[in-house]
Amino acid sequence: MVLGFFWEQADVDSSDEHPLERELGTQLDALARFGRLIDEAQRESRDGQVSVLLRQQARVEEWVRSLRSALARSTVPIRRR
Repeated sequence: MVLGFFWEQADVDSSDEHPLERELGTQLDALARFGRLIDEAQRESRDGQVSVLLRQQARVEEWVRSLRSALARSTVPIRRR
C-alpha cells in the first residue's frame, strides 16, 4: 500500500508537523493550483490540456481522501505548534 511506504519513509521526529499533515497540505496546494490551471486553460479554449488537468486533479483528490482517512485513523499523536 502506498501509505505503508509513506510511513516507512516519513521521519515523525524530524518536524513539528505530522508527516501526513505535511503531505496533505502539499496536496491541497496542488489542488488549488490545478483549479487555477484548469480555469486558465478553459478561458483559452485549450480543451486537450483541460482534459489532462482534470484527470490529474481527480488523482490528487483521491490521494487527498486517502490521506485524510489515514490521518483520522492514525495512532501517532498529531503535534500542534
